[in-house]
Amino acid sequence: MSLEEQPSERRKQAKEGYEYVKNEVISREKRSILSDYRADDFDSLLLIASAPRGGSSLLFDILRHHERTCSLDGEHDRWYALNGCSYPRFESDAVPADFESFDRDTLLTDLLAEVGATERSGDRTHRVDNTLVRLPLQFPDRELPYEQIREKLLEGAALRPILEELGISPLQYDDYAERDAKRPFETETIEDRPFVSSHGHKRGLAADDFERTLVLKASADAYRLPWIREQLFPETDIKLVHLTRNPAASINGLYDGWRLNRGFQTHDVGDIDLEGYDGSLWCYDLPPDWVREGDLIDTCLLQWTRAHRHVLAARDAFEDVLRVRFEDVLTDTASVITEITEFANLGESALLSENVESPNKVMTTKEPRRARWRDREDLIEGTLERADETYTEVVEELGYTEESEWI
Repeated sequence: MSLEEQPSERRKQAKEGYEYVKNEVISREKRSILSDYRADDFDSLLLIASAPRGGSSLLFDILRHHERTCSLDGEHDRWYALNGCSYPRFESDAVPADFESFDRDTLLTDLLAEVGATERSGDRTHRVDNTLVRLPLQFPDRELPYEQIREKLLEGAALRPILEELGISPLQYDDYAERDAKRPFETETIEDRPFVSSHGHKRGLAADDFERTLVLKASADAYRLPWIREQLFPETDIKLVHLTRNPAASINGLYDGWRLNRGFQTHDVGDIDLEGYDGSLWCYDLPPDWVREGDLIDTCLLQWTRAHRHVLAARDAFEDVLRVRFEDVLTDTASVITEITEFANLGESALLSENVESPNKVMTTKEPRRARWRDREDLIEGTLERADETYTEVVEELGYTEESEWI
């Protein structure tokens, strides 16, 4: 459950815990960077926009291995939530392009809190610092011994036994959501989606790293692209990658994720009565015109359609836009990554090339398999057959009219 759905007292606790860790616990070097710089100090930004379950986590993980990039450890929604730039301040995940009632300096500093520079040697201190700044957002109710946790992590201890000693189940922490819980955890804040962590080839930022390209991705950004362009990074050189994936595969992945109690929950929207879902929390992005009743499969269709519709509508806000198919990322990885790195003026990277040859598994709900959506083909095809005109327009504009190409 994300911070924005918690009572104001919970958000206050999270903010206080984070400020304490940022100012008193993390390394002196990181504190210095956060006092002197913000996320918009980067010369350029590579922004990945997609629908949820569209493959953006895998693409992001590959690109963050480029040695001319800097990146967070995962999606950045938590920082929007902490700064009141999300639901329930708005009716959905959409942020109006003219929204100015936020502390821009604080948000841009917070966005920098996890950012590290990619370098083969890596830096354990950076990974420890990132773990620490996230803990108060994930468990705002807990009075955790942050200094002791930091000391143990720097000595080489694993986080899992430390958390277990503190009475925190591994299922409640995103990096260790290895199996499904019997039901969603509703007494703790799971602030990030599962399976995302800092890779071993990142170090803390230095002043000259701001000449690099910052890579950002969050599927909910599909609904706030004009605001990001006009309010958050108005002076930054932004390259936008629109990642698409066929509707059947994406909807199938969403349907799987909704039915797993792994931390894909994002919003407490009140009572939910969706056929096929027995949980009580919203999962994945919250699109405009969302509904709390009906069939789960129709909600998954809405999430795919609305996300891509908004990205398509926001293209004119950006000078440089590249559309990429996730199907091509899977079948012709090297060529697609080369196209993106040339588009972003990144050049070559030996570490990136190694990752292209052997990508990590990221944010999977089940073992990856081509055309896995055909396991529930009748359900999905029946849903698509009754889809509205907006869906048809998006499918045609994205070039997904041939079902035989849906892998």
